[in-house]
Amino acid sequence: MRYRIDWLVFDLGGVVVDVQPAEITLEKLSRLSETPMPQLAEPLRERFTERPYSIAERFQTGELDEAGFHAALNDSLNRGLDAGTLTGELETMLQGESAAMVAFMQQLSRHHRLACYSNTNAVHWRYMQQHFRFFDVLEHAFASQEIGYAKPDPRGFAHVAAALGAPAAACLLIDDRQINVDGAQAAGWQALRFEGIDHLREDLATLGVDAST
Repeated sequence: MRYRIDWLVFDLGGVVVDVQPAEITLEKLSRLSETPMPQLAEPLRERFTERPYSIAERFQTGELDEAGFHAALNDSLNRGLDAGTLTGELETMLQGESAAMVAFMQQLSRHHRLACYSNTNAVHWRYMQQHFRFFDVLEHAFASQEIGYAKPDPRGFAHVAAALGAPAAACLLIDDRQINVDGAQAAGWQALRFEGIDHLREDLATLGVDAST
């Protein structure tokens, strides 16, 4: 028997927020720092599948703050980048929020409680809070660097469910990465792989989630 869904919990990048392909950012940083792309790949790895965590992953779990991330990354570059340049390149990765997705979330919020849980970092989180309006339809917003855990770590899912005051099985994750969907399900959540709004609408309907106007 499927548990009733009390919370719809959205991933952000690739679901609500359009993100520049990582290869573009990597190429730009490679050129600016005169550092071969293969040399940059390891410190900027963002998979959360192996230990020790990379510099970028430690930034996303809050182990490194902005200054610490900048310093650690510069130690791995052939030519260091100033903080303003690095911050600007990180912000450029965020290409905007999906107007269609925000409208769909607004529609869902009429009948359901919405939150987000994102693997992000201090620069991206600040930029999104300053420039994007999807936060207006969320009751709670969880960022990996603030809670100290990144998906698919089961401790992150446990933290979010506890903060929402809900059993794990009453939380539904909507995420574009299968590893996070699998991690949520292993932590006792319900979860859907995001493959577009139309597909999501159909998937939600099968779970009894009202997405009508």
